[in-house]
Amino acid sequence: MTTIKLITIPYDSGHRGERMGAGPLYFLSQNIDEILRKEGWTITVETVEAQRPFRAEIATAFELCRSLAKLVRRAQEQGAFPLILSGNCNSCLGTLSGIDPSTVGIIWFDAHGDFNTPETTSGGFLDGMALATATGRCWTSLAKTIPGFAAVPESQVLLVGVRQLDPGEQALLEQSQVLIVKGEQLRAFGLQESLTQPLRELRARVRHVYVHIDLDVLDPQVGQANSYAEPNGLMVHEMERAITLIAQQFVIAASAFTAYDPSCDPEGKIFRAGTQLMKHMIQQLETTI
Repeated sequence: MTTIKLITIPYDSGHRGERMGAGPLYFLSQNIDEILRKEGWTITVETVEAQRPFRAEIATAFELCRSLAKLVRRAQEQGAFPLILSGNCNSCLGTLSGIDPSTVGIIWFDAHGDFNTPETTSGGFLDGMALATATGRCWTSLAKTIPGFAAVPESQVLLVGVRQLDPGEQALLEQSQVLIVKGEQLRAFGLQESLTQPLRELRARVRHVYVHIDLDVLDPQVGQANSYAEPNGLMVHEMERAITLIAQQFVIAASAFTAYDPSCDPEGKIFRAGTQLMKHMIQQLETTI
């Protein structure tokens, strides 16, 4: 029987329960744990909370990651799969730190690159620097305060579905060793054709991966994940196929579903899509456990 440690981080830019920080709380309010239990899986739930009385975007983000790293490591020691529901993508720093980033690759599904640095960002959004931080491009001193953190080599990162990049961010990615499958490539050539070679290249470098799913990788036809959603995204069946392809070639060490703002999704379309993808993820784990 598969055991899942469901860890929620209900924060966006240091604010609890607001905007994308409301996403994890919405999943809990809709009994996502019970929905998964009905599939026959053992589910335990923990929520990461900020302890500092004064919240600040940068300080709070790294505080939450330090706490998350400990929970992820404990889950792995207990033989449970860490499934993260987070408002912000920078939760990846805590998740990666908990699963030993020196031996893992990253498969990152997102409409955005999250590869800005403080020097390239035009909006100043810390969460737009998540992948850059994970690969050691920025915030290096603060990242070292997360127990177990180590920068993941760029050659061990695959970015999928990206279709909106800031100019400076695009330049950084072009100079980097990150493997990239853009949204327009997926639309032009199809999912399997576009992913086969990058997955093969990544498989030559790592065996274990962290799968990060920013729900705005989904096309707005599926639903509006957040206010940053972009057209020409993936459909749910394509995401399911992508997860299957990953599980066939890698051990998925942990996964996160992030950046869901329920106020942008009044009909609950993204909630249902996210739930379906979580179920599919766990089902694929069972084929490799």
